[in-house]
Amino acid sequence: MGKVKKRAFKVERTAAWLIVLAIFIFCLNYFSTFLQPVLIAVMIWYSIYEMKRLLERVKIKGKTLPTWLRTVVAMLVILLVTVGIYQIITLNLELIINKSPEYAANFKSMIDELSKIEWLSNIQGVFINLENFNIQPMLTGFLNSLTSIAGNIVVIAIYVAFLLAEEKFFYKKLLAVSISSRQQKKLDTVIEQVTEAIRKYMSIKTQMSLLTGVLGYIVLILFGVDFPVLWAFLIFLLNYIPYVGSFIATLLPAVFAMFQFQSFLMMIWIFITVQVVQMLTGNVLEPKLMGRTLNLSPLGVMLALTFWGVIWGVLGMFLSVPITSVMLITFSRFDSTRPIAIWLSETGELDY
Repeated sequence: MGKVKKRAFKVERTAAWLIVLAIFIFCLNYFSTFLQPVLIAVMIWYSIYEMKRLLERVKIKGKTLPTWLRTVVAMLVILLVTVGIYQIITLNLELIINKSPEYAANFKSMIDELSKIEWLSNIQGVFINLENFNIQPMLTGFLNSLTSIAGNIVVIAIYVAFLLAEEKFFYKKLLAVSISSRQQKKLDTVIEQVTEAIRKYMSIKTQMSLLTGVLGYIVLILFGVDFPVLWAFLIFLLNYIPYVGSFIATLLPAVFAMFQFQSFLMMIWIFITVQVVQMLTGNVLEPKLMGRTLNLSPLGVMLALTFWGVIWGVLGMFLSVPITSVMLITFSRFDSTRPIAIWLSETGELDY
């Protein structure tokens, strides 16, 4: 009888967890228009917080810069970087839109030349739809969507302002949630581990992405590819998306190079060269610097990438690794969720 009750309890607990999970996923999807700006605001606030922490090392006449000045400097840096990124993307997209008829003509010319080869005589029929494909409306639509995103900046800025105003009370509120000193100690440990893991991940990932972007820019300049700044920026940015991002960032400039030079061979050479750069930085250099900072299973990362990509699109893909890392560390601290942490880990061994 006792075994039956125990089994029934396990079934009920599993069912309860599944219901909670279903509600959680529904809320993430349904409230995405509200949650995404909040999450972006948290990311910006965290960037400002980390920059303020770095500025503590700067001393004038032996004195550390006051908090308000560090906040202003950090906000100005974030603002300048954001405006710079927006300008780079919009300017280059406008240039691509203007040159799109030329690329379309080049592609048609390539297909016409290939169709003259006897064993490729039917290729024109295969690509006939692509010949009539006009990239200009698609790029114009993307440019308009960027402008609409800029409209959310005011809302995001308000969220950031409130986060900055209340950041000094965050830790106090977390301590108030803790019931016992043991819970408080566990909470302190989790916060410390999460902060350190994300800090190290973002620091190393940013350095590696920057290095990959710079090397990619040099490669594209040497090949004479149009818009090397845009492609280098995309290589830098998409490097934050595991596995898929680096492939897309390599494929885009290679495909555009094919349109520019009317050469499949040039596309292959550029793809291989940029991919080699991606592999050297991502598969050789980055793992050595990162070590066991995250201890995430590649399968777990891929599943997280797919899940958050489906729920929140590109933003979810960017945040999939940090979110999974936070889940791993948090779940490892509690007996009921520790098995999930073990499955998310790379080797099944937890450092926490």
